[in-house]
Amino acid sequence: MKIGLIVNPYAGSGGKIGKKGSDDLYIENPDTKTKLLRFLKEIQDKDIEFYTPKMKMGEYFLNLFPSIKYQVIDVGREKTTREDTILASKILSEITNIIVFAGGDGTARDVSEGLKLSNRKDIPILGIPTGVKMHSGVFAATPEAAGKLIKAFIDGLAKIKTAEILDIDEEKYRKGIYSVKLYDIVYTIDYKNILVESKEEIISNNAELDEIAEYVIENIMNKDNVYYILGPGSTVKKIEEKLGYKPNFLSTDVFLGNKIFLQNANYIDLLQLTGELKLILTPIGRQGFILGRGNQEIGPEVIRKIGKNNIYIVSTKNKLNTIQCLRIDSGDEQIDRALAGIYTIIVGYNEFYAMKTCEYD
Repeated sequence: MKIGLIVNPYAGSGGKIGKKGSDDLYIENPDTKTKLLRFLKEIQDKDIEFYTPKMKMGEYFLNLFPSIKYQVIDVGREKTTREDTILASKILSEITNIIVFAGGDGTARDVSEGLKLSNRKDIPILGIPTGVKMHSGVFAATPEAAGKLIKAFIDGLAKIKTAEILDIDEEKYRKGIYSVKLYDIVYTIDYKNILVESKEEIISNNAELDEIAEYVIENIMNKDNVYYILGPGSTVKKIEEKLGYKPNFLSTDVFLGNKIFLQNANYIDLLQLTGELKLILTPIGRQGFILGRGNQEIGPEVIRKIGKNNIYIVSTKNKLNTIQCLRIDSGDEQIDRALAGIYTIIVGYNEFYAMKTCEYD
């Protein structure tokens, strides 16, 4: 099996600092290496020949596995650009069976552009989730899940399906304006519950949102000496509105009791919090993610400090109807396993719904 591998070394670098994206941010993401290793460990025993660009666009990571066969194409340099990704995709689509890329929605767009240039849109693509924005329907849930999908593809078990390439305007996104655009339809692969559907915006019932917010304020956010970390999303932000604040719907904010302590917090801000912490999250419509998509500032060490028992999930019933199970991609495999299980989701005033986390084995 011939597989193309393209790595965007900058993808995801804006996540922990609260930038909501990494477009035009040429900072290498230190987490990329770990995620690539997690993916490659899953497939290192398979009969695969990789084709990849130079240096940090792929060669560097494959070189860490002596047992993996690979060839390097003449694309890539010390500082890479989207044009390098597009060219790599064009070349790889002409010599491989599938292209695997590490990045987010911006990288997915560039890979699809390369397919257009080579007129090989029949080649499926699969994303290892290393970006900030991953609304498109071509991403595996975790790096390990991407490896399992490739193994299923090699064994003839995965099906080929169409998927949407979506992206947003990052400048508007950082200001709290959420506008998704469809850029392309491509082929990808799916097996069991491993591939994540593209994100879907759900119309919320205001009465439901009010009930959820009232319950949380009266029964959870009722201690003046506790830090409450409120993640992005309209369901959570309704709580902030009820407390008299005008929130940015895409930011992570910190309350001390029911008073605002810090708005648009980043990873470092959250790490510096001391004392009792509680986390309030809402899942992404259709995708089901509660951690790892759009809230990377709530990173592994922050989650470890909070603990599973101090995580509260809120959602409207309408949104839950679009979700099969809850997904977690914290960036740390051990934490993902520790957070697995059943969660009691607040869906109204004193009204709850139980949902388990996804299983990929």
